[in-house]
Amino acid sequence: MKLTKHFNFTNDSSLDNKYWNVAVGEKWANHELQHYVDDSEHLFFEDGLVLKATYQDGIYKSGRISTKHKFSFQYGRIDIVAKVPKGMGTWPALWMMSATSPYGRWPRSGEIDIMEHVGRNEDNIFLCLHTASYNHVLGDSFYKEIVIEGATDSFHTYSIDWQEDKITYYIDNKLIVSYSKFDREDKSSKGWPFDHPFFLIINLAIGGKFGGDVDNTIFPVEFIIKDIKIYQ
Repeated sequence: MKLTKHFNFTNDSSLDNKYWNVAVGEKWANHELQHYVDDSEHLFFEDGLVLKATYQDGIYKSGRISTKHKFSFQYGRIDIVAKVPKGMGTWPALWMMSATSPYGRWPRSGEIDIMEHVGRNEDNIFLCLHTASYNHVLGDSFYKEIVIEGATDSFHTYSIDWQEDKITYYIDNKLIVSYSKFDREDKSSKGWPFDHPFFLIINLAIGGKFGGDVDNTIFPVEFIIKDIKIYQ
């Protein structure tokens, strides 16, 4: 494989709108509490891309970006260097959704969670896939939870190697888990829809079904992404 795309956020001073969208809005899935905003307080560059969450006057504000309609890819390896925030109620994620939805809306066309973290379990990292047959609503997603000591204290490299019938997860180049099309009974698109392009999403959610109760004394908090490399 060779490097086909590189977002080096340590060299950037603004977000390249050729590739990235900034989300704005107050209503989001999973009963999340944050308002996503597009301003220099909640999305900025300081030796990396910083998504900052704040709490003021009863309102949580945060950042979310994606490459929807602008950049997607199918198969290959992606390495993302990031540091997750401390604090109960935070829910940072690096994830991917279908660019074309050939099998229909979520979860039929799939979701690839490269990394999720929730602040109530400071050292726990979640690595999951969601499909029509296997997803968290049914309580049966492709799911792995792993302890990474000091996850909130330093940068780590979160990676997936996405092949036609297998997706393998790495943290700091150490193999953590591999999910295969042939792991489960349903080998149709309902069980394994990962055969079409996906786009990237990076966000810092607050609260919600997974983020849980929020400690309002933690704010402001920052989710920092230094680098994204895609190899194909």
